Amino acid sequence: MFTEQGYELTSLTQVAQQAGVTRQAVLHHFANKEELLTSSYEELLPALDAVIESARAHPPSAATRMRAVEEFDALVRGEHGASLVCAQVNEHALRGLAAARTLQQRLGDLTRALATGEGPEGMMRGRLALSAVIMAAARGRELGGRQAERHAAALAVARSLIAPETGS
Repeated sequence: MFTEQGYELTSLTQVAQQAGVTRQAVLHHFANKEELLTSSYEELLPALDAVIESARAHPPSAATRMRAVEEFDALVRGEHGASLVCAQVNEHALRGLAAARTLQQRLGDLTRALATGEGPEGMMRGRLALSAVIMAAARGRELGGRQAERHAAALAVARSLIAPETGS
């Protein structure tokens, strides 16, 4: 719901209704929607850290960068996809939340691991590669095609940004 209608516009009452439980049941586990979001990010961070560490453990190369993007794509396609899409779609609204800052720092770490060189262009290429993967999941109606086609396209775009044919 945070992704579909925005974090700011989603209430715990709406979350409870969507989950088919009472608001009190949600409040039993989470004092507010920030705690709910923080919980999902806390589950995501170890998996994201594993992608970052894997990228750092290998020599910087086009192959290493693409392997990291493919591992990130697996996170987006898996159980953590909704949290990653939510972070991207609601980036501005979530800026003040500690959990969102932590997630953005980790995405920054992964961006640096994907950077194709020093300076803004290298960093931009890394960040755009990650954004392409998230966009494949978040913008299905706008992009068209089946999910598998969108993810294949996202990986192709990422490859062109961080592992071009003519060099690394």
